[in-house]
Amino acid sequence: MKRQTPVAAPVRHPHGHGRRIVFLLLIAATIGVVTGTLAVAFRYLLLEATKLFWGESYDLVAATAGMPWYVIVLIPVVGGLILGPVIERFAPEARGAGVPEVIEAVVTREGNIRHRTTVLKMFSTLLSLGCGASVGREGPVVHIGSSVGSSLAQLMHLSPEWKRVFLACGAASGIAATFNAPMAGMLFAAEIILVDFQINYLSQIAVSAVTATVVSHRFLGSFPTFDVPTFQLLSYWEIPLYLVLGVLAGALAIVFIHLINRVEDGCNWIRLPLWSRPAVGGVLVGSLALLSPFVLGVGYQTINQVLTAQLLPMMMVAILLAKLAATAISVGVGFSGGIFAPSLVLGGLLGGLFGSLAHMVAPNLVAGFPVYALVGMAAMVSGTTLAPITAIFTIFELTYNFEIILPLMTSCIASLVVVQTFYGLSIYETRLVRRGVKIVRGRDINLLRSLRVADYMDQEFEQVDERTSLGQLVALAQESPYPHFVVVNEKGRMVGMLSMRDLKSCLSEMGELCELVVASEIMTRNVVSITAQQNLETAFELFEGRPISTLPVVADYDAQHVVGVLKKTTLIHAYNQNILKIGVS
Repeated sequence: MKRQTPVAAPVRHPHGHGRRIVFLLLIAATIGVVTGTLAVAFRYLLLEATKLFWGESYDLVAATAGMPWYVIVLIPVVGGLILGPVIERFAPEARGAGVPEVIEAVVTREGNIRHRTTVLKMFSTLLSLGCGASVGREGPVVHIGSSVGSSLAQLMHLSPEWKRVFLACGAASGIAATFNAPMAGMLFAAEIILVDFQINYLSQIAVSAVTATVVSHRFLGSFPTFDVPTFQLLSYWEIPLYLVLGVLAGALAIVFIHLINRVEDGCNWIRLPLWSRPAVGGVLVGSLALLSPFVLGVGYQTINQVLTAQLLPMMMVAILLAKLAATAISVGVGFSGGIFAPSLVLGGLLGGLFGSLAHMVAPNLVAGFPVYALVGMAAMVSGTTLAPITAIFTIFELTYNFEIILPLMTSCIASLVVVQTFYGLSIYETRLVRRGVKIVRGRDINLLRSLRVADYMDQEFEQVDERTSLGQLVALAQESPYPHFVVVNEKGRMVGMLSMRDLKSCLSEMGELCELVVASEIMTRNVVSITAQQNLETAFELFEGRPISTLPVVADYDAQHVVGVLKKTTLIHAYNQNILKIGVS
């Protein structure tokens, strides 16, 4: 027996691999520089937009002090009247928070983001926050950074996998530049944006976040976003209190998400036109501002007043309720802006209120309420986003005090467990599910979502008229290489499918039935079909549990004109091929 000479395995050159790593890191750094610059520009533009509406760039509480009541109500209405028609006409997807749109691009569009949406998102958020809507500024910055990352990846013709990674780099840069917190930005991208995170992408995301933070420091200084008190854990008896605070934050997060949904459902129920919803919401937000001007805008001033112990418990209760309602209204009616910042505000107020009550009961064992406000901020973010690590490091980067880690972990995990147990979705996932986009944590699932039926269907198939006789069908089946036939009517519309199994039932009596029986009498009428624009995840779901091996592909469900067929074997082959391709990339 002749022995075969073993073939040497191909040798990978380490220098080529090293150059590729450097190249990818340079792209990540470029994304950080561009996003950091745009984040700074956005912040300055926001100050100007706020000044245009209120005559004051930051302190809206002081700005409203000397205003007539009708002006306070009118300003959010005017902003809503401008915003509504613009969004409805040009980009309805620019409504609400920007983060769900970025997640959707990762899950369903291979990391591609529409640039028109990004520009309109930036404009609509400037208008929303400028007129006093209770939303956050981090959503559009994340959207802008993600668009920068996605655009660079497309420009360099990188694979869909790297499009997603560099989109996440842009998102990390946006958060890092907004909060002066590179670790929080990095973890935000890993935990929230990249539905299926892999550790080998962490270096690119970290480089982007650090670079964006450096740019932000250059223009805005290295000061933290909030006036952070010195954290002290007076006694380990406080740990159960932080556990209770986490449970309360989780409950508040569920209420917050439900309120946003109810506002949106209410607008749909009364069939309020999309263009008019921000204006109607403006009336409500302006009216709440008459009771408590703290509801206007992002709310960072409110957080700073809690952290510096300037608010009394009764004031915190009033502001908490008003801010909760104002934010639910603003997001529900379609004002554009983030949800992360309002979650920080609500959590800070809840923590401050809880801490002040606990301090009254046991002043020697419980620290002052500002430190509870810090932990409450993280717990609320953990509950609304289901991203506890991001929440923990967001607050840790504000204090750099290791004593706060244990209370943060206790509260954030408690909040997470409450939301997962009694609700199950983050606020971002809720927005996507309500649009019909399912978020499933799984690398394979997201791969299938990025593959379109149109790219894998067979455009060559056998089609027969419903009036074709049994004899003609048998003759056709003997010559045709296809095991299934699409049955159409005189208008070319699919009315059924005919398989070899259908023909076999008539073959024993073929002599008598040869000319009497036609295709429409033996075909399968309840046909499961799919459109060319749907993805392979949907195809897998349709094949699951059904004794079929072929799906007819239609141009649309109404017309039922067949443009191809998708075989189960083709689907499995496409899945295996793409999994292997990603494994070696």
